[in-house]
Amino acid sequence: MFFVLAILLVGCGYKPSSYYAKNEIVGKVFVESKINIGSSENSIIIKDAMNDMVINRFNGTLVDKQSEADTIVIVTLSSASNSAISTDDEGYAKAYRMTVSINIQYKKTASTEGYKSISVSNYYDYSVDADSVVTDRKKEEAKKLASINALSDIFSKIAVKSFQK
Repeated sequence: MFFVLAILLVGCGYKPSSYYAKNEIVGKVFVESKINIGSSENSIIIKDAMNDMVINRFNGTLVDKQSEADTIVIVTLSSASNSAISTDDEGYAKAYRMTVSINIQYKKTASTEGYKSISVSNYYDYSVDADSVVTDRKKEEAKKLASINALSDIFSKIAVKSFQK
């Protein structure tokens, strides 16, 4: 059964979306993170997460110099917001949602076309103890996890973008 399905898919020219995404970000990759002054620590977290994606999902090689790159990727934290999503009987917030939006621009250096751009956003929900307040540490950790969640969506978005001219 599996063999028949495999023959049908290969015979009709089917290629998974990962094939198209991996053709957009290829070879030696230079990743730049535009630093958000209000959230410089998160800009570093986003760059590290993007570096991990380049190595593990796109099978690329990271380079330190833009001049050596086959592909240039620029990641920017567009926005981050924290809002209460649940309260207790006394009106105190007990759960929050951190939502982030990230912009990714990428370009093959050999191409005459400009940068392609996609935006991703995602969230992370977290709770606080009944007798405590939201600390900066909890907010930063939530922002990090929301950013990683958002970046996990870029693989499919880049595949779709590869079909657009």
